[in-house]
Parts: sequence; structure tokens; C-alpha cells
Amino acid sequence: MTQAELAQVIEASKQTVLRAIGRHLPGELHANVEDVAQETYLRYFLAFKHKPGLTGDGLQRWLYVAARNECRRAARKGRREGFALFRFDWMFRGRHAVVEEDFVAESHVKESEQGEARVRLHVLEMPEPFREATQLRLNGMKMAEIARSLGVSAGTVKSRLARGREWLARYTNAKGEERV
Repeated sequence: MTQAELAQVIEASKQTVLRAIGRHLPGELHANVEDVAQETYLRYFLAFKHKPGLTGDGLQRWLYVAARNECRRAARKGRREGFALFRFDWMFRGRHAVVEEDFVAESHVKESEQGEARVRLHVLEMPEPFREATQLRLNGMKMAEIARSLGVSAGTVKSRLARGREWLARYTNAKGEERV
């Protein structure tokens, strides 16, 4: 399959793929529409790069199902990352409320502060767009505030935060440290 053939497939089927994504991608993941569409077309390319491509209704059906499956994969990944984000948010915001209410022992607070300091050091090593968004989020800013501050859309902020969490998880695992 040539690049021109792939471009023709994309042009002929983008409405079908976007319709499938619109129906099957959970609302909280709409910032990932482009990623899901790219993954769908990548799967098509890999499946048909050494054999004749599909045409007509066969092409539309194949891509619809592929897009639906990519939405499901994204949802599973979002659920996994959502749990990681919950832990991430608790470490930086929820912990402070617990400390103020004196529900946590002094030694536990010190361990949390050490963990927070380690994570903040790793955040400083992130690539620029992810670092900036993550630092603002860690400082307690809401998504809309971060978007206005950086001059980007809320979807871009969500994407940068997700990529930052992925980077942080990979980095801490590579260093042999406790995963955040």
C-alpha cells in the first residue's frame, strides 16, 4: 500500500471512522479522538500493506469495527490511567486535607512529603509541554485555568497531563522506584 492509496482510504472513510468514534468513545476521553483515529488507520495500513486493500462497503465496515475496537482499548487505558490519576491527585491535594484534620501520623506525613519531593523532581525532567501542564496541575489549577494560562484548549491540557502521567510512570519504573 502506498501513501497515496492510504490517503484515498482516509478521505473515503473519515466520516465512518469519526461516526464510530463518536458513538463508542466515552465522553471523558474525547480529547483522544485524533489518537484513536490514527490508531485505526495504522491498523488498517498494517493489515493491508502487503495485500490489496478493501473498497466500498467492505472498507467502511472494516474501519468502523476497527475504530470501535480502538475506542474500547482507549477506554480500558483511560480506566487504568484514571486510577493512577486518582492516586496522583490524592498525593498532592488530598493528603493536605488529611494532614489538616490530623488523621495521619507524623511519620506518614514525612514519607508522603519525601514521595512528593521525588515526584516533583521527576516532573522537572519531563519534556516541556508535559512539564508545564503538570506543574500547573500540581499547584492546584483547574483544567480550564491551565488552558487559559497556556493558551491551548482543555483537550490539549488533558492530553498533556495524560502524556505526563505516562512519562512519569515509565520513568519511575525504569529507575526502580515506587510507581506513582
